[in-house]
Amino acid sequence: MSGHTEILDAPHQLPAVSSPAPPPAPRTIEAGLPPAVRTIVNSHLIIWTVILTFGPLGLPLIWLSPKYPLWSKLLVTFVTLGVTIVLPIAVTLYCSQFLIQPVLEAMQHANAAGGAL
Repeated sequence: MSGHTEILDAPHQLPAVSSPAPPPAPRTIEAGLPPAVRTIVNSHLIIWTVILTFGPLGLPLIWLSPKYPLWSKLLVTFVTLGVTIVLPIAVTLYCSQFLIQPVLEAMQHANAAGGAL
């Protein structure tokens, strides 16, 4: 360093300042997707076809889609998981109670009477 300090007395002597950089673009999940996937994620028809056909396997599409607000993504997720998990359990319990139980009782009654069904 030379120890030389420059004193600027007038405003026209100030060094040039570059204009501020533009703010960065907002980062979204959609920005990093390939164009083919971006097209799928933006199509309501494809998203609902996949969810209604494959159930929970279509949930990532709705979560990647920028078209749906958070509350609808949560609602669709809970309904899809409910139908996928709760409905089969309910059907199994119903079938065991009203279809299988009478057959077991008939077999027990036949065995008690001395013969098998």
